[in-house]
Amino acid sequence: MKKKLTDKDEEFAQLVVATGDQSEAYRKSRNVSPDTKKTSINTEASKLANDPMIRQRIEEIRQEAKKAHKIDRDWIINQHKEIIDWYKELKELARKENLDKEEKSRIYMLKDLIKGADFRGSLDSITKILGLNEPDKHEVTIKDHKTNWG
Repeated sequence: MKKKLTDKDEEFAQLVVATGDQSEAYRKSRNVSPDTKKTSINTEASKLANDPMIRQRIEEIRQEAKKAHKIDRDWIINQHKEIIDWYKELKELARKENLDKEEKSRIYMLKDLIKGADFRGSLDSITKILGLNEPDKHEVTIKDHKTNWG
């Protein structure tokens, strides 16, 4: 017999997906006092989110949301590609001399839709989705020192 989540655990799982924030989900589902330390909230939220049953429920809710909204990896990538294409079109039109009325109108419309930061953000997102980003490498140097233990 499969163990059922408590109402509070179900609410926590629903809120994790809705808010994207485990700590916020914990605060709301557990009616946490405003003076509770942030570190306590973060620790308890992490414990709950890592409980196998709750973690499974969070994933189920995410899958249901994806299915209901017809959002998947390809859809997300296509949306980012559209932003990139708009930005490229805007750059191309901006370089052109002697724009006609329609082209000028298109520039203003594209400028309202897209910014350089949107372009860069879309490139970053696609890179992450496809796993093309290299992990940050940090060089750590440990200096050897002698310790006198007594």
